[in-house]
Order: sequence, then C-alpha cells, then structure tokens
Amino acid sequence: MAKRNSAADFSTLVATDYEEPEQTVATYGERGNQTVVRKSNELIQNAMYNLTLSQQKLMLHIFAMIKPSDTELPRYEMSIYEFLKLCGVDPHNGSMYNQVKKNISEIANTPVQWIRIEGTQKITMFRWINESTIDKGTGKITLTLSPLLKPHLIQLKEFYTTMDVTYIMLMKSQYSVRIYELCKSYQNLYLKNKEAGKPLVWDIDNLRKQVDCSATNWAHIRRTVLDKAKSEINGHTDILFDYAVYKKAKSKVIEISVQIEPVEQKEAAQNLTDITSMISKRKKRKGKLYDDSDANDSSVLSFGYVSSPETTIPYSFGQKPAELKEEILVRAEMNLLKKELSISELEAVNVIIDTMANMAGKARGKNALIDGGDQQFFEAMNEIIFECKGLHKWFAGIAGRYVKTVIPTAKTKASPVLYLWKSILDDMGNYRLYTSCMDKDDDHYNEDVVEAHFVEAEEEEAVADMLVPKDADTKKSMAQALQRFIDEKELEEKLTAGQKEAYEDILHLATYFCRRNVKSKDEGMMEGKANMQFLNSLNKCIAKYGSLTPLFETLSVIYDYDTYWKKVNRNDKIRNPKLLFQSEIEQSLLMPFSVVENQKARTQTSTKKETGTDWLSMFD
Repeated sequence: MAKRNSAADFSTLVATDYEEPEQTVATYGERGNQTVVRKSNELIQNAMYNLTLSQQKLMLHIFAMIKPSDTELPRYEMSIYEFLKLCGVDPHNGSMYNQVKKNISEIANTPVQWIRIEGTQKITMFRWINESTIDKGTGKITLTLSPLLKPHLIQLKEFYTTMDVTYIMLMKSQYSVRIYELCKSYQNLYLKNKEAGKPLVWDIDNLRKQVDCSATNWAHIRRTVLDKAKSEINGHTDILFDYAVYKKAKSKVIEISVQIEPVEQKEAAQNLTDITSMISKRKKRKGKLYDDSDANDSSVLSFGYVSSPETTIPYSFGQKPAELKEEILVRAEMNLLKKELSISELEAVNVIIDTMANMAGKARGKNALIDGGDQQFFEAMNEIIFECKGLHKWFAGIAGRYVKTVIPTAKTKASPVLYLWKSILDDMGNYRLYTSCMDKDDDHYNEDVVEAHFVEAEEEEAVADMLVPKDADTKKSMAQALQRFIDEKELEEKLTAGQKEAYEDILHLATYFCRRNVKSKDEGMMEGKANMQFLNSLNKCIAKYGSLTPLFETLSVIYDYDTYWKKVNRNDKIRNPKLLFQSEIEQSLLMPFSVVENQKARTQTSTKKETGTDWLSMFD
C-alpha cells in the first residue's frame, strides 16, 4: 500500500557509511518465491533510468527477495538457471553464459539519475549493481546492489509503496510497468485529494522523464504510454487507472489529471490467480535440455549449450553464420537426408541452409532483431524443431519443390537471395504442409507422397489447411476464409441468443484485424492486404485445435451480449465501451491459446467446486 510522499533530497543520503563487516545472503532457493516489493516513494517517483521491460521485471524480482526483517542489503546468490528464469529468458535455449553476461552488463552499466527536486541544484547518479561475479565452475552468480539503495529498500517505516510484482509479469510495455509503479506510489495521495475534492495532477514533462519516454508529441505519449498502460493495468491488477487532459498551453498538453482507484479485494485476488495460471501454462519447454530436478544442481549448468537435433537454437546464433550453419546441419540430420534424397535435392538443401545461415542476422525493414537474430526466423525454425524433434522432416518435405520450382524461379529474379529467403520464411510458417508427408510410423521420407503433394496439389492444400495472404484481398473473402474454419452449425446449437450476437461482431472484428494496417504498429507485418501477425496467430490456433471453432466459441461465451454490455455500461470508469471491446478482441486473437485454455480451466474449476472436489487435488 502506498504511503504519503516525501520531499527529502536523496543526495543528502550519499554521505552515510554503508560498509558492514558481513552481509545477509539471499538465495533464490530460499527467497525466490517472494513477490512483494517495498520501495520508497522517492525511488519510484524521482529516479530516472532506461531499463528494458525484462530488466525492469528482473530488478523488481530481486527487490522482492528482500525481507522486511533485513537490516542490510543482502548479497544475492543464485544459479545461472535461476537468473535466466528471472530475466524471462528460456534457460534451455543455449548460450547461457552470453545471456547472463549481457543482462548483467546492461543493468550494471545503466546509470540511474535522481530527478532534480524543485528548489535544489543537486543531481545524484549511481548504478543498480555495485558488484557481480559469475563462476563458470559452479554455475553460480553473486550480485551486490549499490549501497545507495539501502535507505530506499531496507527497514522502510514511512513514505513507501508496497506492490505485488505478479501483477506486472504479463505486461508487454516497459511504460506500463513504470506507470503501475507510479500509480501505486501516488494512490494514497490521490484518495486523499479525492476526499478533499481536489484532482491529482501529473506534469507531462516530468512524466516523460519518470518513464524514460523520449517522445514529445502528445498523441504519441497518449497512445504508447498512457493508453497502453491503461489497457494492461485495468482488469489485470489491483488498481484502475484513468487520465484526462487537465491543462494546455495553446495546443500543447502540459498536465493531466489521473484517477487511481483500488480494485475490490476479491477481484484483485482473482487477477493474481489468473496471471499465475497463465504463467504456468507458458512454462512448457521448447527444446528440453534438463529435467526440472536439475534446476538446483549448478553443476549441470556448467555444461552450457548442448547441440542435438531436438534442442532449439538461440537468437544469438544469427550473428554467427558459420556456427548457425553447423547447428542447422545437426538438426537436419544430413546423414539421413543423404540416404533419402537425390543429389540435386541435397544440393537444394545446402542452398537453403546457406541462405538461412547468412540471412538470419540481417535486419530487413521492420523485422525485429533479438540478441542479433531475426525474431520471425528463429521463432519459426524453433517451432519446427520443437514440434518435429528437429528439421529433418521439414528439409525432406521441401527439397523436391525447391529443385523443381523455387530455385529455378529465384535465378530469374533481380534479387534471388531475397526471393529464396522469403520462400524459406513462408515454408517455415507452413511447415505442417511439408512435414505431414512423412510416414507417421517412420522418420523416412515418402517420395511418392511428396511429388503428388507439391506438384499436383500445392495451392489447393495450402488454401484448405490454413489462412493465406490471398484470403485478405477483400473483406468478403477474408470473412469467408475465417468461416471455412468455423463450424457454424455447432455454434448454432451451443450458443445462446446473446452469444450468437457476440459471435457476429467478433467475426466482423477478426476480418478487420486480419486486413488492417496501422502505421508504426503493423508496418512490416503486411503481405498484400493481409496482416500476417493475425493470420499467423490464427493459423497456430488452427494447427492446435484443427479449427477456429474453439476460439470463437470461447470468445462468444466470454462476451455474451446478454451480460457483457450490461456489466461494461455500469462501470463509470469505462468511457468508450466499444473501443474496450475492440481492444479485448484484438488481444484475444493474438493470444488464442491463453483465451481458450484459461476458459477451460475456469470451467473445470467451477465444475470441481460444484461437485465438491477435494481442494488438495487441484495441486495435482
């Protein structure tokens, strides 16, 4: 809970002697499950720094490992495995030491500047991490925070904020995390002002410094900072955040009034439960190198990255074409392909691998690079590796087509490499078309099926099996394409009148999102008139469930018009219910598995409660 604000100058604390003969040791095994953070209001409101989203979450997790009884800043000890989990990095995704060093280095080298307090000329600068040690022999990491943080984290008696970091774990914007922290720190002041009939006002220039936003354009700040934070805070945390323009200088917005209302305790607790449930579902391993039983065994981690056909390849290999090529060759299982493919098909596979290795680390257009690797490429490739236990089946499936069609066509293009690269990305996205031609009971390539599939029925199969960019040529064709994967007869029998009304509007919005292009947001995701971000998400849903029926049925039930609009319209905090509905459908289409599986979990929980299931069985 937020305490009242203090105007004390942080710089007066610098001279304090922080040296102690011994430090408390905080281990992840002992304190890793703590989620409550206590920070001084000064640290939240006056500190200015530039940390990425994952780094902000990491520091909050580290702060959460401090106990109220601690009298000194602890020395943090954890395994590399545990550190990567806190960073939000897959501990089984290779290049572990590089990932650790990168994260620690970036945080340690990020300066924290104390925002100048009005009426003073003092600005203090320090760094989060005072000292760090990585021991490759034991797989252990030791971190020591800056002693300047002690009065803002240890033995807090007043002017501090308490918050549960679980609420920020699913946030996707670094601004949302900072806005949530600010809201929590100002909440008591807001409620006090509200009682007195006064608004709580935030200065825009000061807010930009607090959240580290370089933009000065109000429309940009409103859209990317405030509206994004509002959508990620409201309905997902223990507060409700809103704002309104309070003061302008000519046409420039210089101040806003904010609302920070507490959420009912029962709803806040349910939000925590929902987030925890969603996080646990995301922990499904991709390329499992170690069993969970090894998590606390640091000696296992000292082996580092293991190369095998089943393990995924980290983004960092995008910067190392030679090493990436070797990794792809391992997963292609070339010894098997040499027995199965003709000489010309093997040559085609080598051309594909060379193209993949050389293009995977090059930035093109708006394609995102993560740790030096093309995000789209590595996610698509690692999905094939995870689902097919390697790349062997995929290469066997595409080899014939590249010999007959793709490579000859590429030679006629002005930019043959770019044509090949685009073809490879498309074929990775459609990998089920190519891996399905392998015998289910045997890993070997079935040549007859491949020839029939790719020469005679390639286009028809693609249309039948998934959504394709051509579907988005018109609104009508997009709607028809979606309906191909929805069993409307089944929905007709299952849905109520209000749910059927919801279904019609949800289908209309899905058509809109699959075709829309909002500049600076979807740019680079468009192929023709198709927004590939949504098409790819829905195609994954089709691959998992065999159709879109489960997704649209779930959404229709959640947004049942007989109940949803009554609830929304009664909420005075929601100014634009239609925009809220549109935003929620947009997020649901991008995260279809979460929507369907969470609804299943709620239904199962409800059923178990009704039948009197022993609560202990829920942990099984």
